[in-house]
Amino acid sequence: MKLNLICRHLLSGKQLAFVSIIFIASIGFVNISNAQLLAWQFALPQASKGTEASINATTNNQFLEIAQLTRGEGVQPKQGNSRGFSGNFGVDENYDDAQKSNAYFQFEVNPKTGYEVSLTSLDAILRRQEQSAHVYRWAYSLDGKNFVKIGDADVEITFTGNNGIKQQTINLSSIKALQKVSRKITFRLYAWGALTNQGKAIAFGFGKSDAKGSNALVVDGTITKK
Repeated sequence: MKLNLICRHLLSGKQLAFVSIIFIASIGFVNISNAQLLAWQFALPQASKGTEASINATTNNQFLEIAQLTRGEGVQPKQGNSRGFSGNFGVDENYDDAQKSNAYFQFEVNPKTGYEVSLTSLDAILRRQEQSAHVYRWAYSLDGKNFVKIGDADVEITFTGNNGIKQQTINLSSIKALQKVSRKITFRLYAWGALTNQGKAIAFGFGKSDAKGSNALVVDGTITKK
């Protein structure tokens, strides 16, 4: 009661009405402007070895279920990659072969009940070795089974520096199927082109994060309450 009297004393009738409308509108409605929804950094609080079975997102929006970065059955975590997440891919020649081999990394964007997500972009730092898989394509699925390729063409990585290299930002805002989604979206990064599946220079994956915890994988977007 006292707070209400103070508000009426400090605000004019029109001002009070405006504040009331904003307050009421904010109840039961969440609208997060374009921001990081999910991100992975592999340095803090402890540097990854690169061979973990899975790694939880280090930035995870509160209105999304916990996201994990995992590998397909065709990717073996045999080689380490400090401050990264990698694996050994088989000797596949193209996207279709990689699909058949289950040669991919995967994560899910899964809105909590009552919320919907609209995705705007995806950024990644990818690291390859001299004989590893080095051609890739992102794909998404709304049922976990049927995957749709993202972009107009496959991407080849020629850089073999130890810290990896930032890839061109992927625009997700133009994909209608990824806007106002209230169910789980599965993303996969399929890769192929390895020269061999033997030896010590065949790891491909994410990273590296720097010692301060820079992100190696980021998904931006917005979340609203239905």
